[in-house]
Amino acid sequence: MATLHHDVPFPHDELLEALARDFVAGPQPSGAADVHRLADAVNERLRLARELHDGLLQALTGMSLQLDAASHIVQQSPDAARDMLIELQEMVIEQQHELRKWIENARHPGADVAPIRADSTVALEKICRRASRFGPHVELCTIGCERMPVSILRDVCRLVEEGLSNVRQHARARVVRVDVVVANREIRVAIEDDGSGFSFRGRYDLAALEARCLGPVSIRERVASLGGNLVLTSSLSGARLEIELPVHKTRGRIPHAS
Repeated sequence: MATLHHDVPFPHDELLEALARDFVAGPQPSGAADVHRLADAVNERLRLARELHDGLLQALTGMSLQLDAASHIVQQSPDAARDMLIELQEMVIEQQHELRKWIENARHPGADVAPIRADSTVALEKICRRASRFGPHVELCTIGCERMPVSILRDVCRLVEEGLSNVRQHARARVVRVDVVVANREIRVAIEDDGSGFSFRGRYDLAALEARCLGPVSIRERVASLGGNLVLTSSLSGARLEIELPVHKTRGRIPHAS
């Protein structure tokens, strides 16, 4: 999956990256007692910046594609165009709710605001169905998702959304396979496509990707913040992301800014 090579597919993405970096900038610690408070603040700001990038930005991109598609078929297929607009209205309502949650988190950092979507299988199916409308066909397989804690559902959905968005924008793939497996102690997410792969070849774990500044930045940061693992495999016949997350959220390290 030729996912975001450097996470800058659109001009507005570059703007968001700049805003996000400004958002996390702040005063330097004046002593050892300030270090932990600063680390917590940076982690929280990075989390909110990722939510803005992976949630609202990706949703706006999808809405733009849907509006463009509807405008091209409205004369020939008014019923299909109407269905697209109805779905677009649902997406707008969902994002309004998400944005309210985001603002609440910004006003009260650390507040445990529950995700809107509590049924993980339904949420993942909706994400994959929408992705298929404007990109390669997405095949979803879920195992044990009824056991997925609500507390991590948002992160899993964001990872899948970002991965599929990257494939759509860069991979030139025909088919994408998404597997989500919930075991007793971990959640495994795999996203694999039959596209052109990354500009680099090989198999890299999270540490290697960060050291070389390779792969999708937003996904790297989210996985690291959750204390998870990431393996990316890139070849001429496509790419595969393999993500492992603890079932219960743990505080991860502060991801490297890129």
